[in-house]
Amino acid sequence: MIQNSNRAAIHQWIFVGLLVLTVIGMQFSHFLVSSSIIFMSANYLLEGQYVEKWNRIKSNKVISLFVGLFLLHVLGLLWSTDFDFAARDIQIKLPLLALPMVIGSSNKITTKQFEWVLLFFIATSLTSSLVGSVIYFILSQPGDDYRNMSPFMSHIRLSLMMGVAMYASFYLSQKSKQFQNFKGWFIGLAVWFLFYLFMLRAMSGIVAVLASVFILLWIISSEQKIKYSVVIKGIILGSFILVCGYIYWQVDQFYAIDNINLTTADTHTKSGEQYYFDLSIPLVENGNYVYSYIARNELKNQWNAESEFDFDGNDLRGQNLESTLLRYLSSKGLRKDKEGVKALTHLDVWAVENGIANVRFLDDKNLNTMIYRYIWEIHNFNHGFNPQGNSLGQRFLFWRVGVKILKENMWTGVGTGDVQLAFNEQYNSLPFNIDTKYQLRAHNQYLTMAITFGIFGLIYFVLTLFSGLQILPYAKSYLFLGFFIILMVSMLDEDTLETQFGVTFAAYFYFLFLFQQPASD
Repeated sequence: MIQNSNRAAIHQWIFVGLLVLTVIGMQFSHFLVSSSIIFMSANYLLEGQYVEKWNRIKSNKVISLFVGLFLLHVLGLLWSTDFDFAARDIQIKLPLLALPMVIGSSNKITTKQFEWVLLFFIATSLTSSLVGSVIYFILSQPGDDYRNMSPFMSHIRLSLMMGVAMYASFYLSQKSKQFQNFKGWFIGLAVWFLFYLFMLRAMSGIVAVLASVFILLWIISSEQKIKYSVVIKGIILGSFILVCGYIYWQVDQFYAIDNINLTTADTHTKSGEQYYFDLSIPLVENGNYVYSYIARNELKNQWNAESEFDFDGNDLRGQNLESTLLRYLSSKGLRKDKEGVKALTHLDVWAVENGIANVRFLDDKNLNTMIYRYIWEIHNFNHGFNPQGNSLGQRFLFWRVGVKILKENMWTGVGTGDVQLAFNEQYNSLPFNIDTKYQLRAHNQYLTMAITFGIFGLIYFVLTLFSGLQILPYAKSYLFLGFFIILMVSMLDEDTLETQFGVTFAAYFYFLFLFQQPASD
């Protein structure tokens, strides 16, 4: 009996160790994620207790539904044609089979063990954020891609991690007895993770985390008889109004366009070349029309005199340099002639050579620049410009193409293997060309599920996600609810379950917080 007890304790500690390795891997290493899940599954099988585990699985609809979601992907092979894609997709979805069963039906770990798992998750999140900060704020150059802040994974995935790390830090500051002397440190870390979330500028993550914070605060003020519930709700509503007002102001500033009266506008440069105007092309930079006041011969000659990059060639990002220069001069309110190029500083010339098309983007570390980018992308998409390479603009294209595919495959979907084939076919019919690397899928997990398995598959998916809310009292834990809201909102503009990190993030924390969280919470 004692021997069996020791054996069970050893397996449990191995289980805890592998839970820790998984959260470390989710921040830094695909290989570590895969290895830890494999070893966790092996430990689960070697532990035995098959009857008890099987009874837990049978009696728990949440585990069964998630396993069924994985099996649905296997079933989708029946109406697929691209089995190579299907095999990769099923391999990516394996955590949907392993983690619900292993974490959901294993013996519950102790409170101290659970807190140590959270502590390692917080530590790896802090490490990742510090490394990203050093890379971007110390080692980077002006105009470098802000995605450099996330060297180990997608900056969007990392932003979701920061949101969960924030909740984990706050949890330990309020619940932990073994770490109670570090309460202030954990609160400080929660604030840091929220701050770093904004530094990452992943709008998907920012919206998901802020939505979770506001919804949780609203729930707290509604369910508990706290003294300042009305004040909290007022702050939430006031914050929402301020955010909406800020966005409205940004849009209003964007459309404060310097209108040009062609009957009174200058027709020639100081050197005598005639200006070219085409105001029917509504491309604007900082309120200035790009296709206005263009003297191409002067522009070309003066640029080639200032730079070693050929006017008719490409910039360092592979973009047409002439287009980059036209946009950059417009963003500074300069005319596209000899005098305009002469007015550029050495930094401006360097920016154009490096593919930076707006003077704003030299200071790419502020929220205003991010909002401006999104408004610019929406404006261009609405006017029929090719959204290739634009984060938000491409999403509108993905959704439009995805909805068209869904309408043609409403009931059964296209199957597990044919999602990318269906998108490729639609991209080939567009009135403009999209490079292969930008021919991506829906970037909306709900839409992707509907395209893959039809409307009934989407309904099953949504019911599966919401099924965990019946596991009380853990489903009412703000640790679980915060993660749950982040997950649900993130899937509105991301294919969260279409990458190894994404599907592991979803299944791991869903079942860790729902089945391994201490009962006192």
